[in-house]
Amino acid sequence: MNEQLLSYVWKYRLYNTQLLTTNGSPITVIKPGEQHGNAGPDFFNARIKVGDTVWAGNVEIHVKSSDWYRHGHQSDRAYDNVVLHVVYEYDTDIIHPDQTVVPTVALADQIQDEVLSRYAHMRASRMDIPCGNQLPDVDRIVVNGWTDRMLVERLEHKSQLIDLALHVNRNDWEDAFYQLLARNFGFKVNAQPFEMLSRILPRKLLLRHADQPQQAEAMALGQAGFLRGDFDDEYARMLQLDYRFLAHKYGLMPMDHHLWKFLRMRPANFPTIRLSQFAVLVTQDGFSFGDLLRSCSVEQLRKILEVSASPYWTTRYMFDKVAPYSCKTLGTESIDNIIINTIAPAMFYYGRMRSDHAIVDKSMDLLRSIPAEKNSILSKWNSAGLIPSNAFESQALIGLYDRYCSHKKCLDCAIGREIISESSVNVKVER
Repeated sequence: MNEQLLSYVWKYRLYNTQLLTTNGSPITVIKPGEQHGNAGPDFFNARIKVGDTVWAGNVEIHVKSSDWYRHGHQSDRAYDNVVLHVVYEYDTDIIHPDQTVVPTVALADQIQDEVLSRYAHMRASRMDIPCGNQLPDVDRIVVNGWTDRMLVERLEHKSQLIDLALHVNRNDWEDAFYQLLARNFGFKVNAQPFEMLSRILPRKLLLRHADQPQQAEAMALGQAGFLRGDFDDEYARMLQLDYRFLAHKYGLMPMDHHLWKFLRMRPANFPTIRLSQFAVLVTQDGFSFGDLLRSCSVEQLRKILEVSASPYWTTRYMFDKVAPYSCKTLGTESIDNIIINTIAPAMFYYGRMRSDHAIVDKSMDLLRSIPAEKNSILSKWNSAGLIPSNAFESQALIGLYDRYCSHKKCLDCAIGREIISESSVNVKVER
């Protein structure tokens, strides 16, 4: 038993209805109170009838009644208005400063056995999704409602990064979006160096050379640290000369190229290719966060994002190393990744900030229009029988796993609560 489960039992009244205080007075729970996670009693604004008297106040939850003293509540005036002490095991009376005894109810023999067994089963589960065996029995309305909430929660979590970028850029949405886009362009492996690049290569500086794509590419690759040393290829030497001139003109200092990772990456995702594509995308006519906001569909966004690295890279992945010919276009999967992880969250946050529900809805519709991602987390959900049909659902399931399932926070999850409290959900033994 722990306080979290006991609080859950109290909140959802998963106990026998004939409750008595430890001194034999009957209890009627008119209102269990409102749970909160701040300092002070666990539930406030409760209404409890003890004997013939109705009390309004707070409720405190403990595994043992002596935990009151162990936690030092006797010295905290915030607990003076506790009208009921709910415990699993009674081992001592609690006395208020005015010498009145705090009414106490012990639930050790009152909690439904099914609740305890279901909770114990999920806590002991060795599955990646603790409730994986029970998921097929859960009402789809519960599952769908919770995953919808998880999508919003995931977007709100991503909004923290957007808010930080706005703060750093003094609420300039274009500069903040540029840095967020850069981070996403590196995907997971090179996210940090790409973000570092965006801070030492301002968006406005790239745009100043939008009509000179070779110079824009030279600044991107030069600031990333890839234009040091000697080169055999003429184009590489030209980029190097351009960068040296621009670095002197603007006082640019390059990164250490060793920060970039190539190991175990597909060549098409090498940072050299991504940097060239990034320079092309940022400097193309009609590309800005404002332009993306005005886009009406996924197809329009994909068309804007479908850029190719400069012609030099059609036979290269690295400088001076010839490779078979291929046009280094940003593929559909990479484009959708950018929409899912940068554009949709930025739209969501922008719409929330301005109370523009149309933009918030557009961010959701974008995710519904994109196929579900494929990764190790979603494979776990597939094995549990929950297969997302689009990115809206896959993002929700990724968020659910990251923030709840992987930490076994089943009592904080609507699906977990349904399984624990609903007698129609069968507990299946793991094999």
